[in-house]
Amino acid sequence: MILEDLGSLVIRVALGWLFVTGAWASGKDKAARDFTTSETALVFKWRPEIFACLGILMLALSGLSVLFGVFPRLGALVMTVFLIPAAMIHFAKRGQAEAFKDQIAPVLSRESHAEAKSALEALTANAVFGHFTAGLKTLCLLGPSLYLVLAGAREPMLIGLGADGHWHGLLTRL
Repeated sequence: MILEDLGSLVIRVALGWLFVTGAWASGKDKAARDFTTSETALVFKWRPEIFACLGILMLALSGLSVLFGVFPRLGALVMTVFLIPAAMIHFAKRGQAEAFKDQIAPVLSRESHAEAKSALEALTANAVFGHFTAGLKTLCLLGPSLYLVLAGAREPMLIGLGADGHWHGLLTRL
């Protein structure tokens, strides 16, 4: 195994594991699915439950595909498509945090609530900054996912098209 193969494998394992665990966390129970649906509704207003289920499915299938090397280029393409609205959701959460602050702040307008108002400002700043950086992180994942799409997954993999356009993988040797 050459160094490029090892690097590609590290990217595949990291991205695959990240997506598989994300799918599990998003769909493990009704509370998780409801939360995922409410987050999805920030970007997809029409039938967010459909888009949430589609997102969980995209997370799981692309993660497994890339992790185990079963058509990993296709899986990486699905990851790439998923990451754009995922980042949009984080950026929408920034606006939601500001809106929540604007709803709560008038209640804390009296002098006796100065500490609570200060805490609300800090909490809002943390939420805005946290979702901004999470959105940037999500967009940064486009780099490795696009690498796998464009350069092709390398050995070891079960089956897929290599960068040369030919079939590669353990299943091609049977």
